[in-house]
Amino acid sequence: MKIGIISDTHDTLSAVHEAIRLFSSLEIDHLLHAGDITSPETLLLFSALPCPVTAVFGNCDRDRSSLGEAAQSAGNISIPGRIADLTIHDQRIGMMHGDDPLALIAAAESGCFDIIITGHTHRPSVRRSGDTLFINPGEASGERYGEATVALFDTEKNDVEIIIL
Repeated sequence: MKIGIISDTHDTLSAVHEAIRLFSSLEIDHLLHAGDITSPETLLLFSALPCPVTAVFGNCDRDRSSLGEAAQSAGNISIPGRIADLTIHDQRIGMMHGDDPLALIAAAESGCFDIIITGHTHRPSVRRSGDTLFINPGEASGERYGEATVALFDTEKNDVEIIIL
C-alpha cells in the first residue's frame, strides 16, 4: 500500500496541482495532509484523487468550519480535527501539524503509534525513535525554503521517500 504524505500547502495552487499529479501517477491508496491547507478551495482540489484523503488542521487553518464543510462536500476527504488517529494497513498512525509541542511529546511518549506524521517546520525529515517512525514531508508550498517536497510511505517495504516536486 502506498500512502502519500503532504503538509504546508498554504494555498500554493501550482504546488498542489503538481502534488496531485504526482500522487495520481504513483497510484497512492491514501493521502495524509498534516495541516496548513489554508482555504477550502485548496482542500477541494484534493478531491480529484481517487483515494481517501485525511487531513488535520494546522495553525494557519483559521477558518476550520469552512474547511470542515468543504471536506464533507467532497466525499473522500475527512478532517477529524487537530489530531488524527488512524490505522492503515496494520500501522497505527498519529498525525498532527506539529505546532503544539506538548501534543507531539504526548503522542511520542504514549508508545501507541507506529508512525507519527507532522508538518509545521517546513523541513522534511524521516527518523526513528525506538519503535516509532517520525515523518515530516516538508513544505509542499516551497515558500519558506524554496524546495517543495512531499513524502511517499510504502507499507509493504516499510520505506519512506522524500520527493521534490
